[in-house]
Formats: sequence, structure tokens, C-alpha cells
Amino acid sequence: MTDSPVFIIDAMNYIFRAFHGLPESIVAPSGMPTNAILGYTRTLLRIIKERKPVYMAAAFESGSSFRTQMFDQYKANRSETPAGLIPQFEFCRRITEAMGVPVYESEDFEADDIIGTIAERMRLLGHSAVIVTGDKDMSQLVRDEIHVYDLANDRWLDEDGVREKFGVSPSQIPDMLALHGDSVDNIPGIPGVGPKTAQLILAVCSGVEDMVSLTERLGSAPIRGRDRIMMHIRDNMDTIRMSRKLATICCDVPIDVEPRALRYRRGDRRALIELCEELGFRSVLEDIPIAHAQQSLF
Repeated sequence: MTDSPVFIIDAMNYIFRAFHGLPESIVAPSGMPTNAILGYTRTLLRIIKERKPVYMAAAFESGSSFRTQMFDQYKANRSETPAGLIPQFEFCRRITEAMGVPVYESEDFEADDIIGTIAERMRLLGHSAVIVTGDKDMSQLVRDEIHVYDLANDRWLDEDGVREKFGVSPSQIPDMLALHGDSVDNIPGIPGVGPKTAQLILAVCSGVEDMVSLTERLGSAPIRGRDRIMMHIRDNMDTIRMSRKLATICCDVPIDVEPRALRYRRGDRRALIELCEELGFRSVLEDIPIAHAQQSLF
């Protein structure tokens, strides 16, 4: 493995975090809200300043997902994207590229899938990967060469960290979600199975397909309502298998990934100045300590 990991930014995660965490009163001269762009830009600047990445990428998405073809209720419980956020996505893409960070997205695939694909391709090419996100679902990608970095909480997750936090191994995260469901993505679970029960089940079953022999394996497991839960699992194996597919990150998105394309470049000073003026960021960025460390970019 090379000593220079690729830092993969979950752009969608930090854009939404910024939009909901900063006031919509932050606007451009045109009146367009810029709170998401500002918060996301701070994230990029912080990573560049603190981590000095040699390789870097940012994952976006168009909004469509192949998963809705599998289950039309996938993410159906989510509210519509706020009107004030919609125009900010394109500016986030533009400022990412202007800062010298390559942008990746692919129709019908989510940012999670883009991230998984980049991390796995780079791993196979001899590079470790750091996934910068606050999304718990990314934990399934963790292995010796791939770590998750939660920037907001300054927390790193390796395989032991995933087991400590979730009670299962990284590879079992989709199985756990298939059992207890995920209300955020509207992934159905099994009645009577919560996170703790799912952990107990996966302590004796390696995964979904291993549950075929559930009767023998769970016979002595300390699970409250064990017989009823076992019946629900046996009666809902098709749902469990579908839910696992929904929860599994695709690591084979048809995108071109090579180290040379991911090498971090210096920002385009002219493009950044134009964007900052259009967004009204010049004076705002001067008030951000992180920005001062990057003022050569502006």
C-alpha cells in the first residue's frame, strides 16, 4: 500500500449538513441562499489544510437510484429537497472543481456507490482510502485499507471501531440493516427485531444466507421472544434478502478511476475569485480561520 491515501468526500452528506446547520439568511448578492455552499466549502478547506491530501475526490449524485427499481418505496418517506437548497448543488460542484478536487457522479447511482467504487478501485491499485463522511452506512466499506473519518466529530473508524460502535463487523452492516430496517432510507425490517436483537442474531449467524439454518443456530441464543422472531424471519426471507440488497453499497459503478485523475491539483485562482464574488464569499471567507491558511487559492 502507498503512504498516500485517497480522501473521498461524501459531498452530499456535508451539503445537507451545512444546509440544515447554517441559517438560510446567508445569501449571495443575487439573493440565493448560500448556507450549504459555505458550510461545504469550509469542509473542503479544512480537509485540504489539515490532511494535505495527495489524492482526493468528491462524490455527488443526480438524485436517481437503481434501488427504486427494486423497491419503489425506497426513500419514499423523505420530504422533498428544500427549494433553497436545489440551486446550491451546482455551485458546490463548481467550487469543488475550482478548488482542484475531481468530481464524480453517475446516473442511477448514489454518492455512497460512487464512494465505494472509488475506494475499492484505489485499494486494488495499492492505495488506502479515507472516506470523509458522517453517514453510518459507509461503515460497511471499512477494512484494513479503508477507513471512515467523521470530520464533524473528529472520529476515525477502523474495523475494531465499527465492531465497537455497531456490535457487528463491517461486512455485516447490510445484514443488520436488513434485519432491523432503516427508517431513514425506508428499508423494511423484520417485526420485533431492533438493533440489539439484530446484533445477537448476527453473533451466531454470519449473514442473511446463514439464517436458513436459523433454528439450529439460535436455539440457545439469549433473545427475548426468540420463537416469534424466528418465525417472522422464516416468513420474510424474501424481504430480508431485498433489504440487504438495498442496504449494500455498490462498488462497481461504471466510472473511470485511476490515481492520476484523483491527484489533488492546486485551485484555479481565477475561477475561485469569480465564484467568491458571485456568491458573496470574499468577505465571509476572510472571517474563517481555515480560509486564511488557504488564501493563496483566492
